[in-house]
Amino acid sequence: MIGAVKTLPWKEFLALHAFEIVYLCVLAALPLILAVRAIAVVIVLVLALMGARSLLTRLTFKAIDVEEQGVVITGCDTGFGHALVKRLDHLGFTVIAGCLDDQGEGAESLRKWSDSGRIHVIKMDVTSDSDVKSAVEFVKKNCKQGLWGVVNNAALNYLGHAEFCTMEQFKKIAEVNQFGVIRVSKAFLPLLRESKGRLVNVTSAKGKICLPFNTAYGCTKYAVEAFSDMVRLEMKPFGVKVIVLEPGDFGGTTGMLNSKTLKWLKGEMNTMWDQASSELRSTYGRDYFDALFTGTAAAAKEAAKTMAPVIDAMEDALVNVHPQMRYLVDGSNKLIDKNNLLIRIRAFIPDKWLDYILERLYIRSLPHVPPQTSQ
Repeated sequence: MIGAVKTLPWKEFLALHAFEIVYLCVLAALPLILAVRAIAVVIVLVLALMGARSLLTRLTFKAIDVEEQGVVITGCDTGFGHALVKRLDHLGFTVIAGCLDDQGEGAESLRKWSDSGRIHVIKMDVTSDSDVKSAVEFVKKNCKQGLWGVVNNAALNYLGHAEFCTMEQFKKIAEVNQFGVIRVSKAFLPLLRESKGRLVNVTSAKGKICLPFNTAYGCTKYAVEAFSDMVRLEMKPFGVKVIVLEPGDFGGTTGMLNSKTLKWLKGEMNTMWDQASSELRSTYGRDYFDALFTGTAAAAKEAAKTMAPVIDAMEDALVNVHPQMRYLVDGSNKLIDKNNLLIRIRAFIPDKWLDYILERLYIRSLPHVPPQTSQ
């Protein structure tokens, strides 16, 4: 059902998009500086159309009538999932918060956070068929207004070269990030067809751009991107919207790179090293290998300081009558989320250029670089 029209004041719109407006204006002015006026005119026209479309979309925003409809969220122990539970409870949804550890600190925090009675914390390991089946039965019994949305947020992340990652590690991360999404989606799609609701799959900017040392993680995120695109087409005749959300640099803000996770990550990397062949270890060297972990821990400090942009995008995906197909959300505490910038321009530059940039950003910045062979 469609609720009242919700508009965004123009001053607030400009404030929220100040960075984008300035950045795009700089891009538009650059060709003029270089005296290529024809290119500048085309860019200005394109930007004007984009700006008009964005403004029109926001000023004509329509929200669904929440009416305590149910939303299932996976991975609510920490991070995005944990924060989204609180946001949706505030909006009036009945929230089924799936936690890996339903007796852990995160789960207990959610139970104590609100006295609305709309938050239900359940054990939900997305790798477990029985857990997912139990979650479906729980929703049927406790969501009296039906199931409106499912947010596949649970994920596992670690660092490592393709050569170093063990097959067990490849399988372990795929079971959560890829097959977990598929398992949960398949289980709840019948209920979403009934409500003509929403399936929101959280991938990553790393599902749009291939970053070195993220082989196992990146493969799963690319897979979920493809899965989402195909299911979106399959569900369109039933009125179900399938939406992809791609956070940028938020790793240090969520539970992905907190002290507990970094300790676990270090253990996984030690396993990689211990199981690697002597030839592989001598090729890369321990100093180079350790620099990967040190760089990752340091990079966590460069992440966005708040999860709000991602939670806002999740809310829009669930509440907006006409949501976007995908939300690429900029993170980083710096002026630019460099990975998201590369995603936006990659269609306009040769692959060799992109490889050169990524090599400079992520490989050549390391203190010890394996010797290169001639190409």
